[in-house]
Amino acid sequence: MTDDLLISHLLGETTPVQAQHVEEWRGQDAANEARFKQLQLVWETSLRLQYPGTVNAHASLQRLKQKAAEQAPVAVLQPRMPWLKIAAAILVIITGTLFYLTHRNTPGIQIASDLTVKTDTLPDGSILTLNKGTQIQLPAAFKGKERQVVLTKGEAFFDVAPDQSKPFIIRTGDLSVQVLGTSFNVKNKNGNIEVIVETGRVQVSRQGHTIVLNLGEKLVVQQQAATLTKAANPDQLYTYYRSKEFVADNTPLWRMVEVLNEAYDSHIIIGKKELRDLRLNTTFKNESLDNILQVISRTFNITLEKKNDQLILK
Repeated sequence: MTDDLLISHLLGETTPVQAQHVEEWRGQDAANEARFKQLQLVWETSLRLQYPGTVNAHASLQRLKQKAAEQAPVAVLQPRMPWLKIAAAILVIITGTLFYLTHRNTPGIQIASDLTVKTDTLPDGSILTLNKGTQIQLPAAFKGKERQVVLTKGEAFFDVAPDQSKPFIIRTGDLSVQVLGTSFNVKNKNGNIEVIVETGRVQVSRQGHTIVLNLGEKLVVQQQAATLTKAANPDQLYTYYRSKEFVADNTPLWRMVEVLNEAYDSHIIIGKKELRDLRLNTTFKNESLDNILQVISRTFNITLEKKNDQLILK
């Protein structure tokens, strides 16, 4: 999605097909909607500007492009409304400048996993394990006073190489996780973020609030949450994509179903409310989903019904 098309949409100059494309893009991801809202805010602000003269949009944009790591897209405007040209030029210059300032240290490497779990070693010796569908950005080399990476989406386990002089920082959404040397799990699913500490401790910051997580503690941040609250991590199921095991230790059925749906991209439903808190004590290792569900069915003497793409326990 280009700023050119978004600006045209704000101007009402997109075709019906283009407009539908923009709206579908906005609905695909919270980050997309946030980007659109930022452009909309700057656009609405530009409409209120009292600009008495003229602006050489082309020259201004050329100066900006010389400084920016990536070129700011230029909106193509119709000549019928000169004031729109001025406003849109201001919009592009402002957003392009913001893009340059916030991305001038943009990581130069992307590590991504599609349909398989992936393990990689960073330039500092830290080891990452990426769950399926995960994207991480980082510099080609860690320079300066910190080691910073960006978890764009998905879930990853970080085993960070110790370096007291250069903290390791993971940014995901509006959350910042800072460590010196430890291991922990970070998940960003549709803007809802989860951090679980396996060894050592980490410092989590968000919108001026900071909290420290120690060994065995967990933090879950919903998109609209105003505060950071930690709790004891209740199980080890989050390790499934690394260990290839589902370890249930007095685990409620609803929790096991939640993890199985994530791991197998399935749609398992608990058909009766009274089954949700049944406790499971077993370990599944390299088992198929069908085998796991058969064991659960026999353990609790319940039935498994297949209906379209749903698997119903009742």
